[in-house]
Amino acid sequence: KKKKVGHCAEAIIKYVNELATLRDTLPVEIDGMVIKGNDIDLQERLGMTSHQPRWAVAFKFKARQATSTLLGIEFQVGRTGAVTPVAKIAPAQVSGVTVTSISIHNEDYIKEKDLRIGDQILIERSGDVIPQIVKSMTELRTGQEKIIVFPINCPVCKDVLVRPEGEAVWRCVNIDCEAQVAERIIHFVSKDAMDIRSMGEANVRQFYAMGFIKDVPSLYDLNADMLHKIEGFGEKSITNLLEAIEASKQQPLHRLIYGLGIRYVGETTAKTLAQTISDIFDLAEMDEERLKQMDDVGVKVADSITKFFANKDNIAMLKKLEAMGLQMQSHKTTSASSELAGQTFLFTGTMNKLKRSEAEELAESKGGKILTGVSNKLNYLVVGDDAGSKLEKAKKI
Repeated sequence: KKKKVGHCAEAIIKYVNELATLRDTLPVEIDGMVIKGNDIDLQERLGMTSHQPRWAVAFKFKARQATSTLLGIEFQVGRTGAVTPVAKIAPAQVSGVTVTSISIHNEDYIKEKDLRIGDQILIERSGDVIPQIVKSMTELRTGQEKIIVFPINCPVCKDVLVRPEGEAVWRCVNIDCEAQVAERIIHFVSKDAMDIRSMGEANVRQFYAMGFIKDVPSLYDLNADMLHKIEGFGEKSITNLLEAIEASKQQPLHRLIYGLGIRYVGETTAKTLAQTISDIFDLAEMDEERLKQMDDVGVKVADSITKFFANKDNIAMLKKLEAMGLQMQSHKTTSASSELAGQTFLFTGTMNKLKRSEAEELAESKGGKILTGVSNKLNYLVVGDDAGSKLEKAKKI
């Protein structure tokens, strides 16, 4: 590591510029350097924000850039129906990585950048990580370039796309759209949702392509006879997968709510909902005003939840899952497990004996509530190894 003490701003700026010129000679890729105040008293006086120390700042070098050719556009459909254009470019080396695809976000982005197929483009990796198009070099156009036309119909199911008022993204609203179904199942089985181990993205796509699964409830219809037909699935693999599917039926309600992939409903909001209701179908009876009274639920979230539970197909899906034995009720804290009722917790750093998620679930099982940040509402900060700004902020309040 290259370290140097500078006693004035000019000296620091000089060293920053020197290191930037030496960047290509270093044995590893770097994207900048950290400037710190090394006086402990000064560090304490400067203090911390909720995210970082005020006595240290990361200085980023200018992003690496390269030129390429915009060869074409692929329109991809995500699990929420959002249609995202992805630029396919001639392979270009940037910061030691070969870039061939770049997300170009939405229709407005294409217009703002004035992108056309065949354009010579300047690209960079933002923060030396995420590739993006800086600009098209319009002065190099030959007249053969083609204007990018955003599709009117879904690239997968061909249904007409819609663009909600006030949004930049076109969406496919067909809940049976193949792209969305597969993506929704992948989200449903993921680690933070129903955590069906052995059922990764590749298996979901393969089972879907073979017709073994067609929607979320069909996951629970998988059986050994089906799986024996798949090359590479031995007895142990089949047993492990079927046991994981069966075990997921006992996952707590907040995981199911999160796994449904309701737009704007993340893990924290899913827990809030699960703590407030007795049964998942209670959400179908709540209007937006009732939902907005909950923590973490604003206008957009409330609107998304009401629309999801107003959809008859979604209710029918939940009824199927209920019939298959999935947990639809909320196990609210009882007097037998309320030692931590009313107390708030936050975990930071690396836990020695538990995963952070396991520690959070343990606190919640005793009636505790997990917060997302340090504030005056926090009762306990549980500190593991390498704790950072949360610990410093907690000390001050």
